[in-house]
Amino acid sequence: MNSQSLIKATLVVILYLALQILLVRNLVLYDVAFCFIYIVAILWLPGDMDTLWVILISFFIGLTVDVFYNTAGVHAAACTLVGFLRRGILLYFFPAKGIENDLSVTLPELGHQRYLVYISVVVFIHHLALFFIEAGGTHLFLHTLLKIFSSTVFTVLVIYLSSVFTSNLSVQR
Repeated sequence: MNSQSLIKATLVVILYLALQILLVRNLVLYDVAFCFIYIVAILWLPGDMDTLWVILISFFIGLTVDVFYNTAGVHAAACTLVGFLRRGILLYFFPAKGIENDLSVTLPELGHQRYLVYISVVVFIHHLALFFIEAGGTHLFLHTLLKIFSSTVFTVLVIYLSSVFTSNLSVQR
C-alpha cells in the first residue's frame, strides 16, 4: 500500500465519521430503520491492506462512533467483526480479482451488481451484530430482525446512492 492510498483512506475515514456523527445520526425512519454510513470507511479500505490493520482501524472507527453515540462499545464490536471478516468476504466474492492485485473496493472498479452484493453482505453482518448486541438477548427477536433488515436496506441504499454520486463527480472532472 502506497502513501497516496493511505492518505486517501484516512480522509475517507474522517469524512464519513464526521458525516455520521454530525448529520446522519438523526436520519431514522419510523424508529426501526437507522442509517450507518460510516461503514463506508471500512468498505473502501484498500483491498491489499493487512487484516490486522483493517481490524484495528475498524475498531477505532466503531469506538469513535460509540463515544459520540454513548453506546458502550456496541459499534466497536460490530465494526471489529466486519474488519475481521472483510478479507474473507473479498476473497469469496472476488476470487478472480485477487486481493494481492491492489483491489480497489469502489463502485467504478467493481461495477454496480458486484458492488451492491459486497456492500449488502458487509452491512448486513454489521447490522446483525450491532442490533443483537444492542438488544442484549432474544426477548425482542422479531423487533430486532425488523431493525436489522430495514436498517440494512436503508444503509445500503444511502451508501449506493452516495457512491453513484461520487463516482459521477469523478467522471465529470
